[in-house]
Amino acid sequence: MFLYALIASLWAADLDYANVDKGEKAPFTGKLLTHDALSQMIATHENEMLQADLEREYQIQKLSDELNLKYDLYAITCQANETMYKQMLENRDEELKIQARKDWLQRAAFVGGFALGSAITIGITYSVNQN
Repeated sequence: MFLYALIASLWAADLDYANVDKGEKAPFTGKLLTHDALSQMIATHENEMLQADLEREYQIQKLSDELNLKYDLYAITCQANETMYKQMLENRDEELKIQARKDWLQRAAFVGGFALGSAITIGITYSVNQN
């Protein structure tokens, strides 16, 4: 009877378990767990928590790797574009130098041709007037 009073007082204290020895009657309806079953439930719960933690860490690492890959891809693309535009500017500057040189040669040829033509005209006019 003392055990019933103890169990009832423990039950009134709103605990989640009660210790019952073999052959005793339980003062409530429900399920009684053996130590093996309870340890298996705890182990299963710890295993599930570990699995959840591992899955979460895996998802975080996967997302981190994907974002790092995207960042690296964008960084490489930006670097390639910068290199391409610098090369385009260098090519343009080189082409402008070549065109400036051609422009100088064209001007020199024009002035030389004009001077040569004038000299020939003056020479012909002088030789015609001499005879």
